[in-house]
Amino acid sequence: MLNTKAACISINTGRMPLSSDSPYFESREFRETWRAPGRPSVGGRTNLASFPKAADAPAFAGIIGRSPAMQELFSLIGRMAPHYRSVLVTGPTGTGKDLIARAFHQLSPVAQGRYVVLNCSAVVESLFESELFGHVKGSFTGANHDKPGLFEYADGGTLFLDEIGDMPLTTQAKLLRVLQNQEVQRVGALSPRKVDVRVVAATNQPLPRLIACRKFREDLFYRLSMIAVKSPPLVERTGDLPLLEAHFLQRFAAQYKKNIRGMSPAVISRLAAHTWPGNVRELENVIGHALIMATGNTIELQDLPAYLTSTSK
Repeated sequence: MLNTKAACISINTGRMPLSSDSPYFESREFRETWRAPGRPSVGGRTNLASFPKAADAPAFAGIIGRSPAMQELFSLIGRMAPHYRSVLVTGPTGTGKDLIARAFHQLSPVAQGRYVVLNCSAVVESLFESELFGHVKGSFTGANHDKPGLFEYADGGTLFLDEIGDMPLTTQAKLLRVLQNQEVQRVGALSPRKVDVRVVAATNQPLPRLIACRKFREDLFYRLSMIAVKSPPLVERTGDLPLLEAHFLQRFAAQYKKNIRGMSPAVISRLAAHTWPGNVRELENVIGHALIMATGNTIELQDLPAYLTSTSK
């Protein structure tokens, strides 16, 4: 059974259903803590419609969080977004680096411009330069027409380079020149073209270690990291767990058209005890799995993925 504070948080964020016959009502401490002035009840049962919804959770440019780590991050983005030309976002996989990149764009002076994304780990090395900088007809086999690159396409907006640690060294050198001169030269072209693009780069790899191994250019690192932010892992923002759980519960319940009222105390305790190596993305997948498996209106332990239930035995 959860302690009083955890139970109140779980009910108020919609993670756990509650009625007057709940065992929590046997606790005077709980009744005094949870029944704030003006909280309505209907027929001796809690009015679930009066609960704060996940949509009411503190959010910053679409990012949910009220933990100290996230509030510090939001403050940094708010101060930097109006002025940045390039940003480096670091942090483990699954922490929402893409959301941070989009927040920089949304809060920048070019928010009305295009937001263009390139996953560097998904591009064939031989096509990298053409993808980023474009090419002219006849510049290589298969170049049957002129093609603008993503820098030109993002002109007047933001280009998000995800997994930049996987970018080839030869392309890194040309990217550095673009960042320095704000101009691109298509493959096979004789002259450069001016562009006005803000760049957000992200990686889950330790770039200083890649620099030591000569897999990443030191000058590019310093150019990108003039403004650097870290996306904290979920273990450093456990206070956001109830908000994130409520958010994913409501989202998947609507997506799967299920009338899910919340999670059992055993499920909430199990999720609170997990260390979340996959971070927010893992939590999202766990809640999505549970919503698919649930047969009633409350998520139970058996609805969780097997690797979570087996460790709880």
